[in-house]
Amino acid sequence: MYTIHMQIQVFFRSSIILLSSFGWFAIAYGLILFQVSYLFTFSVLFLGFLTLSLFLFHLPTNQTLLEEKPKKRDELVQNLFALEKFKEELISFNDPDQISETISQFLASKIHAEFVQVYTWDEREGQFRPRPFLDSKNQKHPNLPSIPVFNPFLLWLSEREGIHIKENFIQYVSPSHEKIAKEALGFFSDTKSELVATLSIKSSLVGFILLGKHKEGKIYDLEEIEIILEILSVSLMSLSNSMIYQQLLNLTETLEAKVRERTKELEETQAHLVQSEKMASLGVMVAGIAHEINTPAAVINGAADNLDANLVFVLSHLGDITHLIQNPDFRSLYLDILFSFVKEDPTTKIDPKDKFKLKRETKLKFIHDGMPENDATDLSTFLIDQHLMHMQEELLRIWKSGGKETFEMLKNTLSLQRNIKNIKYAIRNIVRIVKALKYYSHLGQNSYEVSDLHEGLENTLVIMQNQIKHGVEIERNYGTIPPVRCNLDELNQVWTNLITNAIHAMKRSDHPKLIISSSRVGEEYVMISFEDNGSGIPMEIKDKIWDPFFTTKDQGEGTGLGLGIVKGIIEKHKGRIEVESSPGRTLFMVYLPLVGPGDVPNLPKEIFRERRG
Repeated sequence: MYTIHMQIQVFFRSSIILLSSFGWFAIAYGLILFQVSYLFTFSVLFLGFLTLSLFLFHLPTNQTLLEEKPKKRDELVQNLFALEKFKEELISFNDPDQISETISQFLASKIHAEFVQVYTWDEREGQFRPRPFLDSKNQKHPNLPSIPVFNPFLLWLSEREGIHIKENFIQYVSPSHEKIAKEALGFFSDTKSELVATLSIKSSLVGFILLGKHKEGKIYDLEEIEIILEILSVSLMSLSNSMIYQQLLNLTETLEAKVRERTKELEETQAHLVQSEKMASLGVMVAGIAHEINTPAAVINGAADNLDANLVFVLSHLGDITHLIQNPDFRSLYLDILFSFVKEDPTTKIDPKDKFKLKRETKLKFIHDGMPENDATDLSTFLIDQHLMHMQEELLRIWKSGGKETFEMLKNTLSLQRNIKNIKYAIRNIVRIVKALKYYSHLGQNSYEVSDLHEGLENTLVIMQNQIKHGVEIERNYGTIPPVRCNLDELNQVWTNLITNAIHAMKRSDHPKLIISSSRVGEEYVMISFEDNGSGIPMEIKDKIWDPFFTTKDQGEGTGLGLGIVKGIIEKHKGRIEVESSPGRTLFMVYLPLVGPGDVPNLPKEIFRERRG
């Protein structure tokens, strides 16, 4: 391009000189014809020859041409190579700021402008702003303003793609230039620029490139404008694509934020549903739990009353104790009986079926030994109930030596220990129930911990004891399974729902039986199963049992949330729940990964087949 331009310039200069020399020769010929003075004619001929010699001198020699052609060719190749490299770089970028910087740097290296700046549309500000979008003090050219979208000159530019020079609006190269001249010159003045190249798509202005004053103080020439034209299309394509890409990224981030927000709301809703279902389950179990706690409390109350009576009797018969202390043999015999009672030797236990027969035989023996019938009845009953048959001879000696008063003292003394033991037993029962209730509740705790599933199952059974004990047989087939990382609170809800459903299903069974089993499945999973001999699940509703609010129970007996929540909790643990049912048998199988939620391997299908038989 540059070579052709130079050739054109040389051609015009040479032509003018050659025509001038021919002109002088023509004038000299005319002077000769008209026989004008030879001196004047000779002068004209001299000027012709001088002009012709200038033409011959001006023509480039072959050597000059040979030297210039490779140089210009190399320069052209280098320019084309730089242009292609620039285009490749521009297309590879996705960042509008990086693309804008690359455009500015390329043009600054090819054109001697005071500055080159790319402007693009800023959606947040509603203005065209210099790229990159930074605070004014951090901009490369901090004095460049932002341009509002309603600027008249920008509206004019959006309909006229191409390159516009400030000079064209001073000289009015067209009527349209004259109409917008005032606004255009104001634009060039505000932006301190001399040239603007538009980046438009179908009359929609994406941005523009500004060039400041030429460093050489001249108007931008044709060659420099051609350089800008060469990169306009690729610059527009790269900038528009990158801006769309950025908008998609922002939209994706916004969508991801909304998805996270909705997911959190759903998780909170599910947590509320789980908690509501748990409270409903606890509400059903409250009466049973109260009864389970009330029974040992009544034992404690009765034992306390007995202790009070025993203590009053002992204190009021201190004289009998003095008699025991003064007689060494009697005292030793008395203490042996007391210690034998406290030790509770298991070998001395008496089968309840044999108690009545044994009492009658012992009573008859005491009567035969001369003891009154009422005393014989009291002593035989005491011996059998307190499991002291192995010490009946010693008791008989105490009776004969101390009489009924000594026997009553022994009886009340032993009763002190027995009532204390009953109180401790009742307290242990209450502690067991409270511990199970605390373990079951875990209100508000959503953390995952390594836990013993058997302990969770047992505590759930304790809480549900009042429902289970009404004729339901529980069979435990626990295998050896490792602790599992899980949410105890949620799994307790799973066990409660499955056990409750089994109890409801077995209402019409003659001998209701629930089998709870556990086993390890492969290397990564454990299985907990619940098998009952209830009515079973009809085939037509088997696929609906997981649906929220679907229930086959009578009104007021269930919400229909149970199995839906169960499935949600199991899936949240990255586990799986399966059901098999036929009349007289229903089996729920819960598969849980050992490591809890996360990247866990899928459960192989062959293991399912193996477990189902």
